[in-house]
Amino acid sequence: MAKTIIFPAAIRYQGELAKTCADLRAIGHTYHTGTLDTVTGLVKELHDAIAALEESMAKKDTSSVPALARYYCDKVLPAMLAVRRVADNLEGIVADDLWPLPSYQEMLFIK
Repeated sequence: MAKTIIFPAAIRYQGELAKTCADLRAIGHTYHTGTLDTVTGLVKELHDAIAALEESMAKKDTSSVPALARYYCDKVLPAMLAVRRVADNLEGIVADDLWPLPSYQEMLFIK
């Protein structure tokens, strides 16, 4: 989900922000890039977190079921939580019309 749904949505929003900044610059207006900078940082964090998760899932100790369970607990779960942390941050920033999943707000207060 992070790689095929959340990351593309964040990239689209980043592109919209960058285009808006470029358009304003082209007509001589000053612009604030704070949101673009934040989204760009989170997109990089998400990319890195996804890569770390994929790497942790590729390397597993399958010598025994308990070893595999310990590996998932110690390596995979923390990597999944890192992806979730960044995704949760992006959910609060990415425009609603670009966010492809139900938000926490929508789930809590069914619209």
